[in-house]
Amino acid sequence: MARSIKGNSALARPYRDLVWLAYLTLPPDSGERRVLLAHRLAARALLRRPGDPAQARLDVLKRVLKRRPYPLIGFGRRLEVVPAVVRSDERAFTAALEELPPAARAAYALTRIEGLDAGEARRLLAAAGVAEPTIALALVEALDDEHGRFADHRPAADPTLARIYGRGPSKVLIALAAAGGLLAVSGVPHLLGLYDVRAATAAEPALPEVARVSPGTWRTTTTLDLHTWEPRGDLTDDDGLVTRAVRAWQGEVTPQPVSGALPSPPVAPQLLFAGGLDGNAVVLLRDSGRVARYAETGRSRSLEVFPEPRLKADGSSPLKLSGGRYLVPPWVTEVSAANLSRLGAKWRPVAVTGGVTEPVPQVTAGPCWRGPVLRLRAPGVAHGMPYTMLDLGRIGLANVTHQAPPPAEVNRLGPEEIDVSPGGFSAWAHLSCALPFPTAEAEAASAWEFWSGELPEAARARWMCARFANADGTSSVRGVLAVATPGRTVTIPTGGLTGTWDCSRLKRHLVSATWWQAPSGQWYYLVAGSRDVPAIKVTGPTVRDVLAGRGLIAALGPKGGPQPVGEVTVDAGATTVLRETSP
Repeated sequence: MARSIKGNSALARPYRDLVWLAYLTLPPDSGERRVLLAHRLAARALLRRPGDPAQARLDVLKRVLKRRPYPLIGFGRRLEVVPAVVRSDERAFTAALEELPPAARAAYALTRIEGLDAGEARRLLAAAGVAEPTIALALVEALDDEHGRFADHRPAADPTLARIYGRGPSKVLIALAAAGGLLAVSGVPHLLGLYDVRAATAAEPALPEVARVSPGTWRTTTTLDLHTWEPRGDLTDDDGLVTRAVRAWQGEVTPQPVSGALPSPPVAPQLLFAGGLDGNAVVLLRDSGRVARYAETGRSRSLEVFPEPRLKADGSSPLKLSGGRYLVPPWVTEVSAANLSRLGAKWRPVAVTGGVTEPVPQVTAGPCWRGPVLRLRAPGVAHGMPYTMLDLGRIGLANVTHQAPPPAEVNRLGPEEIDVSPGGFSAWAHLSCALPFPTAEAEAASAWEFWSGELPEAARARWMCARFANADGTSSVRGVLAVATPGRTVTIPTGGLTGTWDCSRLKRHLVSATWWQAPSGQWYYLVAGSRDVPAIKVTGPTVRDVLAGRGLIAALGPKGGPQPVGEVTVDAGATTVLRETSP
């Protein structure tokens, strides 16, 4: 009687490990055969070595490293088997892993997937005929050094999870098996009898329905969001590519969405883009609340799902494609780009063809992120004034604005676009060095510069509150102090909040406090408030006022350095106070 892995943990775990071992060691360019062969080799090894998973492991290693694996026979040739992409952010790591020689990929599977120690892995590799197993293990260590420890990385595709598509018009049997969370590929269970099998019929599947908006639809509505975008790109008529993208999104095994995305897409997603870009095939799809970006590079496929950027008053965000290219709204007629710089904006024109920009350089400078910032102009929409969008590493860009410090007037509608606000670019250049990339899909990034002026010892400072409003309705606020002294500028985070109205036109009053060490080595406790804060009082056992005025209090700290912040009290009434919990 055939054994069943279902409910049998003694068989399920060895089978899973053997599939991983065979899959990672097999040639990466063997396509769908790689998945089928991995399952077949694992199943045959367990059948031959019942009760001896260690010997089964060695059998798989010998076959994939020394001999030609079994060819596919029978109905398996009529199936398209695609491993599920469950970690779309691990494509770079997966590409690096697949560039390693087979013995090193086997060493990775043994040590990083199965958890064997280096000594046991070395012994197994030697028994399987690997001449230099130590080199194979050293290459895995080098991979860790380049991409981080293995606990933080796994291959993007999981061969124990797969989608199966029928290819031909004839009916064939597909064996599907449940092994815990596994979806085993057909052919192996049917031929070798290791699973409880249920029969299904696979015929040529119908093409999934895809919504396509007519060109110029945006001219007929006042709601200028993604639902008015017509499909663009040179592959919009490639039914195979679009079908694979839709099935990847709506398949039986759905990749884990990016945080904030909404559940299950509708029957007919809207096609926004399908085209070839720099050697990749990219497809953008949307439904109500989500945007999916599907990409193919050779035989590698990936899918990422994001919250849909919410509507901006005078237009929509561009969508990031790949390689520094963006798909702009159909009403945008002019695009410029600039990097965040303390020297101000240096705009350069960006060519747009078919709604897609030419590659825009993605610039970083040490710990600082520099954008780019895109300036978009749409004369056919509202007043046609340009608006500025900042690339924060997600699919949508954030509308980036700035409120200049007093005595500049406060715009009652909120901060201004940074291309017109004095000091806007340099303010965001400071912030980019003090704050990490937001982890959520930010739709707006505003900087309220609530105080600027002189500090003790001839230093000058700009105190800002950065607010990120996210597409899922959440928000975060961070205080940042930028201090310039002769020959040096430092940025100091000064506290943060989440889920509040602070630092917005709905709640402008703010106080922030932090320790600062002057060039002489003397520590000061600095407190500053926005223009409408009536009074601030600072008390502490070892601080005394040395400078007060124009909204700033600078107090001497103890000689040995800053004291715990909890020993210093800042009283600003009902006004929110941002401060770090440590100097």
